[in-house]
Amino acid sequence: MDLLYLAYYLSVLTYFIGAALKGLPIPLSSVKKVGQRLMVDGVFSAFMVFSYKALVFSISYLSTVIGADWRLLNEWYVAESASLMSLFVLLKTIGFLYSKVGLGFLASGLISPMVSLLVDVLVTITVFYLAVKAIYLTAKTMIAVGILLYSIPFRLTRPAGAVLISLPIVFTVGAPLLPNFVAMFSTFNPPDNFVQAQPAYIRLFDYLNQPIAYYVVNASDANGDQLYMYLSDSSGLVNATSMERWIPPGYQRLDFLLPGSKYSEEANVTSSGGIVNLTFRVPNIIKIDMNTLVYYNNDEAVVESVDRAGNTFTVLFNVLYNTKIYLVYESSSTLHVWFDNATGQGYTVSFYWFNVGFKALVISLNPGLHNLTIQVVNVVASKPNVSEVYYFEKVAESGSTLSLAIGAVSVKFFTLLVLPVVYIFVLVTATLGLARILGGVEARISRLLVLGP
Repeated sequence: MDLLYLAYYLSVLTYFIGAALKGLPIPLSSVKKVGQRLMVDGVFSAFMVFSYKALVFSISYLSTVIGADWRLLNEWYVAESASLMSLFVLLKTIGFLYSKVGLGFLASGLISPMVSLLVDVLVTITVFYLAVKAIYLTAKTMIAVGILLYSIPFRLTRPAGAVLISLPIVFTVGAPLLPNFVAMFSTFNPPDNFVQAQPAYIRLFDYLNQPIAYYVVNASDANGDQLYMYLSDSSGLVNATSMERWIPPGYQRLDFLLPGSKYSEEANVTSSGGIVNLTFRVPNIIKIDMNTLVYYNNDEAVVESVDRAGNTFTVLFNVLYNTKIYLVYESSSTLHVWFDNATGQGYTVSFYWFNVGFKALVISLNPGLHNLTIQVVNVVASKPNVSEVYYFEKVAESGSTLSLAIGAVSVKFFTLLVLPVVYIFVLVTATLGLARILGGVEARISRLLVLGP
């Protein structure tokens, strides 16, 4: 490394300057002492250059000995950041609900300061995480620069060099232990099931693995209490990645509401630290077009084949028992339908689904092979008028939520602001102590940096 070569040449220069001063024919003991000190500095600087690999190795060795794991720090930061963001959204939701019922003074006088406090906490742990991550990634370079500064003659930058050598050693080894330090002093955790939530994608496909558009997913817990209700977009995706639409972990019963039908599934959502993907396939629905669906009982009829030619669908059913099929489409759409190559079969029922008018063509089938041909002339796909229910709104409606949120904010302030600041001072003190051992920082400077003037 070029920096180490330069540091070595500077240490040699320091040594020869000292030797020259010591050998000068001048009867001044002070000059002789300066020369003697420069010679010692040159030798010790060269020793530091040759100890570069040992210093780098000491980081990994000490990390292994004391169990420092950067993966755990990464997971801790992600989990705590998500918890803070969830609590932030919850407080904003509570403030919004209070404002709607005429209690805006509570929102501005109590909730706003707590939100500001959470922002300060999040900024603190983020700055600490990014700073120690930068130190970890540049540790080798920082040590090399420190040795270079350490080797400059006359100790002009020796204190700075000693600090740069000590900083990556102490922080790379000590920073990953912050979660352990926080856990050691934070023995109380408030009930936080009301702030546990995570982003998610929810998708629903038909029998042919085609995405179904504009369905409504209504989720409830094991007790039947509603958790959330979201509308999918035209591509069949419920995008619950924005914070107010996050979903909770744990057991959920998902009712997929479709025009004239409902399909239910159960899911056990686990906390993954990322975006949860929930994908389901309905085995008894065939999508013809947007808001145009064929329903059938897959225990009574089997789909043998599905053919599509342009805007014409042909579905061949093998009917095992007497059953019915339902062709559901918007009232404003135009379809031509043939059943077993004949028109005018079945009867039509009209209904409304979330303020959108639909029709259902009901056809009775006897056992045997039957074909259903549907020609799409004009399709109207209207977006249902759904009043979505956000998970955080349901949580905020709980009477004890505000008091629990205050307790949670207090604990977060202590565990994620006070304790990390204390730990940073511990690491800084250890850094300056190591730098003093290397001969770069005097005790009075250490006391000044840690305690202030």
